Order: sequence, then structure tokens, then C-alpha cells
Amino acid sequence: MIKRILFLSYYYTPDLGPGAFRNTALVESILKEIHEDTILDVMTTMPNRYQSFSDEVPAHFDSGSLKLHRFAVPQHTNGFWKQIKSFLSYRKQVLQATKATHYDLVFASSSKLFTAHLAFQIAKKKRLPLYIDLRDLFAENIRELIKWPFIAYPLSWILKIFFEKPCLKYATHINVNSEGFLKSLDYIKHERISFFPNGIDDLFLNIPPSQKVQSNIKIVCYAGNIGEGQGLDKIIPPLAQKLGSGFLFYIIGAGNTKQKLFDALNNLNIKNVKLISPVKRAELMQYYQQAHYLFLHLNDFEAFRKVLPSKLFEYGAMDKPILAGVAGYAKEFIEKHIQSNYFVFEPCDWKSAYHYLVNDHYQVMTRPTFISKFRRETISDQMAKSILFYLPKNGI
Repeated sequence: MIKRILFLSYYYTPDLGPGAFRNTALVESILKEIHEDTILDVMTTMPNRYQSFSDEVPAHFDSGSLKLHRFAVPQHTNGFWKQIKSFLSYRKQVLQATKATHYDLVFASSSKLFTAHLAFQIAKKKRLPLYIDLRDLFAENIRELIKWPFIAYPLSWILKIFFEKPCLKYATHINVNSEGFLKSLDYIKHERISFFPNGIDDLFLNIPPSQKVQSNIKIVCYAGNIGEGQGLDKIIPPLAQKLGSGFLFYIIGAGNTKQKLFDALNNLNIKNVKLISPVKRAELMQYYQQAHYLFLHLNDFEAFRKVLPSKLFEYGAMDKPILAGVAGYAKEFIEKHIQSNYFVFEPCDWKSAYHYLVNDHYQVMTRPTFISKFRRETISDQMAKSILFYLPKNGI
């Protein structure tokens, strides 16, 4: 009998972002493991994360073992209410597409919780095993991402009690991409939890050693989302202003606080920061190679002390110094695994970052042990085996 796996991921290539990269690699690993009697039914969206970036891709693709469905949803540019509107469109189309189809296993990759909850609804209704890849603690984050406590705390409680806990308690297996999440999942038996983090894509493997950057101006490069979670508007303007014309910042990406960052730079008449729209990864590599330093920052929120930014894997594969404004588990991970040529400072503490940059004895240094341990292909292959373990031996 034919077995069928439902795979839900809101993002998928060519969309940009860690969710898209992670799940595309995971699908490829699952396809290597399954046989002719198994179909992988991937339901995702058309590229929609960044208004400034889109690629023309087919809405449907069928290779036999892989059936890929991309649903059109409204672009949200990472705005909170627009994200909800976009997800509701995705949810409606997924429920319609899966209504009359039999599955043997449901998988969901979820950073915003609702993709996992959608998978939970489908799996519970069809009485199926559910595997969740938990990439964020949305119910906790919402307390700090929403500015009004009288809204944030009740909403966080509602999400935790009525969405997160039922979903995760039902799940047959949960993977976390940060071990910092484990304290928040103390109501789940640990034998049901695994740790397969984000990894290093092939693009960042076997990179030639950096050549001396021919510039008297030192370049600091950040690439990724520009939202409340990153808090760049709190750190970049004062840091860039204090460093002056001897330093140039490339800030590559988009998000719901990019305008706030732009306004802060304008108000201070700062000229040594370039805001660059999202670019494809091959072009991003060129920016990395031009840079002297690779910059990472998380806002000073308690919930972010549990996360592990996916950007660390890209940066760690390079031989450039990493400048990271992080705390908690991310700091522990850097100290344990990246080990060399980095500087960690408390989130929003621009003065510490400034003193490091002006006093640093610049060097480049490869990290072969880190690269060997965290190759995305290896991690995806291991995770694929973990997922397929829960596929019933005989289809119905």
C-alpha cells in the first residue's frame, strides 16, 4: 500500500530565511530515504516573506515521490497582523487540500506556532502520528514583542494554554533547534524530544581562505531579518555614530523595524550605514567576503536567551571574526562550539562592541571542527531518519 507523509512548512525555497533553507534541505534528505511506496506531500507558500524579493516558481510540482504545493498568500513584510492574515489564507488552502486525502504521518516545521497547530488539527482529526520541528517559542516571545502588557500577557497565556500545550502534548515527537527551549518544555517527556539544530549549507562549505580586504575602512556586515527580535535600531545607530568614518556597516535584509532603523540613522545624520534589500545567497556570499566582521544581534528580551540564531551557522563557517550581541543559550553555544575568533557582548550594549572594534587585533581563523560537526546535510539526514521512524510500517 502507498504511504503518504504530509509535510507543512510555511516557508520553502526560493523564499529567503532559515525556515525555507532548513525545510528544503530536510525534504531532500527525506526523499533520499523513502521508497517507491511512499509519497511526500509538501504544502508551503509562494515566496512572500520579503516584498523586495520574489521569484517566479510553479504552484505545483510532481516528481512521483514528491508532490509540492505552493499556495499564494498575501505578502506580509513581517508585520504582525499581516502575518496573521497571510497564515489564515495558507491554513484555509491546506485544510481544503488535505480534506479528502489519507496520510500516515504529519510533519510540521513551526516558528510561529500556528503551522504546528494546523498540523495538530489535521493529525488529531485523522488520528495520525505528529512530528513537530519547533523553531521558536512563540507564546513566550509574544509577551515582549507586543508593547502593551495588558494585551501581551493575556494573549501569551491564551496561546500557551489553548494552542501550544495541546499541540505539543499530542505530538508523537518534538524536535527543537535550540536546547534552550528544553526548560520551557518540562511538561513533555524528554524521550519524545530531539535536538537537530540548523546547520551549514553546502554554499558555505569549502570556502577559500579570506584574502586581505583591500580597504582602509573596516566593514561590519549583518544579514537577516530586521525586526523587533533583532533590535538593530537600538544598537546600530549609536555604534556606527561613535565609530565614525573608519567603519562601514552593511545591513542586508528587511522587516517591520527597518523603517525605524532608517529613521534613527537619518535623525543622527549617520552616513556610514548602508541598508540593502534582501539578496540571493550567492550575492550574500560576496558581501560576507568583502566584510571584516560578521555582526549578529538579538534584542534584550528574556525569551531570546533561549534561542539559537540560525545565522551563527553561516558565520561560523566563515573565517571572519564574529561580533555577537547575544545572551543565554546562544552565548553558551558560541563559547562551546565556535570557540575562536569571536566577541560576545550583552544585547544593546553598544559601548562594549565599540571598544572591541577599536581595540581588536584583527585576524581570520578557520573553524574546521565546527564545520565538520554542523553540516546541514548531515543534520538533515539524521533528522529525516528520525521522522521516518514514526511512519507506520504498513500503509492503510
